[in-house]
Amino acid sequence: MREADFSSPHLFCLGGATPEGDTFARHLSPPPDVFEDPFTGSATGGMAAYLWRYGLIDQPRFTAQQGHWIGRPGVASVEVIGPRTDIETVKVGGEAVLILRGEFIL
Repeated sequence: MREADFSSPHLFCLGGATPEGDTFARHLSPPPDVFEDPFTGSATGGMAAYLWRYGLIDQPRFTAQQGHWIGRPGVASVEVIGPRTDIETVKVGGEAVLILRGEFIL
């Protein structure tokens, strides 16, 4: 297994960017990527597991928000499956918009 030579911080807080949100996050990317990702499902899943495991949320289902501060608001329904000490999986879902389509030929 090869180690990645990059990292990207996923900063989050309890409370949404709007009253409908339970969490709000920003996901910053190192160059040459875009500076900020409007919504990051995989990072939201990790955040959800952390919040549930350490008792920072009372319910395993909540609404996550991201991207509002860059004008590309994203919202996801999140559910953590399993007890706090034995999480089985995390589900992150919501609407998406296709912004690019391509073909990769090897």
